[in-house]
Amino acid sequence: MTQVVWAPEAISRLDDIESHIALDSPTNAKEMIARLLMRTRQLETAALSGREVPEYRRDDIRELLERPYRIIYRFTPNRVTILTVMHYRQLLPRKAQILQHVPQD
Repeated sequence: MTQVVWAPEAISRLDDIESHIALDSPTNAKEMIARLLMRTRQLETAALSGREVPEYRRDDIRELLERPYRIIYRFTPNRVTILTVMHYRQLLPRKAQILQHVPQD
């Protein structure tokens, strides 16, 4: 089983997403966060199940889609690091290195 860790940026984004949705519906906010967390569970056993992020064209930066969000993660042989969670309409930084504020394995 692959270790899945969340970068501080990704945790912060989950908090932001929950707060934003909760303005209209606290119940929907909790359900969305639960969906996002559940979606990432598959990475424990299928780390390469996400697709390559088209904007970066790198083997190690991948994403899972849980509409309307993109869960961006970095894959190494030892672990998966969730880098960020973004609404699909948001633009990613031009360079993947900006997302990678995590220690290298």
